[in-house]
Amino acid sequence: MKKLILLLPLLAIATSIQAANLLPTDDQVKNALYASPKIGAADARKSSLNSKADAIASGSQEFVVRGTRQSRNVTNIPVATTYQEYWAGIEKPIRFWGKGGVDEKISDATKTFAGIEFADTMHETSKDLLATWFNYLKALQSRIVAEKNSQLGDQIGRIAQVRYKVGDVARLDAQLATAEQGRLKAFLELAKAHEGASGEAVTQRYPGIALIKNFKWEAIPNLQTKKEILRQQYLERSHELKLVKSDAERFDLQAKRTSLDRLPDPTIGIYTANEFGGAERISGLSLSFPISGSARFSNASAAASEAEVARQRVLETEQRISVEFERLWSQMMSRKVAAETLLDSAKSQNDAAQAAEKAYVLGEGTIADLIAARKAANENQLSADLMRLDALESYYRMRLDLHEIWDFD
Repeated sequence: MKKLILLLPLLAIATSIQAANLLPTDDQVKNALYASPKIGAADARKSSLNSKADAIASGSQEFVVRGTRQSRNVTNIPVATTYQEYWAGIEKPIRFWGKGGVDEKISDATKTFAGIEFADTMHETSKDLLATWFNYLKALQSRIVAEKNSQLGDQIGRIAQVRYKVGDVARLDAQLATAEQGRLKAFLELAKAHEGASGEAVTQRYPGIALIKNFKWEAIPNLQTKKEILRQQYLERSHELKLVKSDAERFDLQAKRTSLDRLPDPTIGIYTANEFGGAERISGLSLSFPISGSARFSNASAAASEAEVARQRVLETEQRISVEFERLWSQMMSRKVAAETLLDSAKSQNDAAQAAEKAYVLGEGTIADLIAARKAANENQLSADLMRLDALESYYRMRLDLHEIWDFD
């Protein structure tokens, strides 16, 4: 019996792979984000909006050059004469009624909006990277647990075979142990496949992020700041809320600009003319005004309504982000409690499985009891590990939204 006990180092299975930190390094994350097509597209859009803002500030008014050349035939004189004549002028619409100043404000607001939009895209991509990374960590931990369970199953199978050969147990015990080995190996293969697919999702979408094969478990920390203060910080630092506020400011300015457009801009020009072959030279100024129609007033009314829509969107976004904070806070706290509870349960179940293992080795238990106890322990341990990762993901998601980590925007 002592030899059998020596064959069962079930509690001493450990990995020799060096444990890495839970999150990728800041340099890896920053490089991966800036290499993302989403960020590349966001940067191009930012440049586009900045160019449009410059165009708004400079205005769309352009100089117009006009000219004519003509021949004048005079026949009611003794000697019919043909005179060469021409007319030339240049003119340009002028922004009046304070429109130029409003256009400069719209230009500045557009550039501010472009910067916030880029930062929001960077933040949203960071959240996606965090979720993708934790999906990989869960798949990795599932594979690690499945590997340990398969090794335990192999050892139980070897012990059952030894006991069967010496006539200590029935053939059924050896068959049950072999069947359990097969089941655990099948779960291991599935876990390896899931780990591989999750790893590919990380490396394909975010090149430069180095995959790990083990990690250091971190204690699930508590955020030290009070909830109401965190809520205020969450709203103040939200790019999504800043974005809709910036958009509302732009719509307000555009509504003001459209209102000013109810008064049309004059077109001012200078011209010169040569008539009767140079006998008469003419120069002067030109001034023209469009006559306003009802469309200008309708456009102004529509722009005012659009500005009101943008203001209401700000209020709706504030409410939604406040609700999102409540959801993230509740999720973070509940997952932390659940993880701690599951860890205690897993420890108790693992102790029971160890007792069943010792009892089986000593001939005081059945293989069915051992398999049932070990299966429950395995499932509890995996549930506890995955819940710990869920809790850590919620914690880091909150810190990410508070811009306490990966703040590259």
